[in-house]
Amino acid sequence: MIKNNTQTNGDPLEEKILKRIPREVFGLSFFLAIAVSIIFGIWTGFFVLAGGVLSAVNFIWLHQTLTKALLREKRKALRASALVFGLRLVLILAIFFIIIFFFSRKIIAFAAGFSSIVVILLLEAAIAISRLKTWKN
Repeated sequence: MIKNNTQTNGDPLEEKILKRIPREVFGLSFFLAIAVSIIFGIWTGFFVLAGGVLSAVNFIWLHQTLTKALLREKRKALRASALVFGLRLVLILAIFFIIIFFFSRKIIAFAAGFSSIVVILLLEAAIAISRLKTWKN
């Protein structure tokens, strides 16, 4: 069993980055929400923030699930992972459908907030590449 959520025989720098990503996603979506609220209105800003928060929570859930799955026996891990990832997909689609059904004019704002993780992942990748001292063949 996992005694500590950070216990993965991985690189400590990797773990530090993986813990930092959700905070950065929330921060970016928060600042985007403020800017969007000023330009388009409070509800639009709220949906940008909600998309970013959902994206950060989804990333945390994914990280924890993968960490636990990698410590299990392969056969059990495959079954449990398939079930959990299917559930995650259904929940994300349900949230998008609820927003489309009730707030169809705000779905772009929600998707923009939800997509803020892409920007953060690209920035983290660029930072990691810039820190490489030697290129491997």
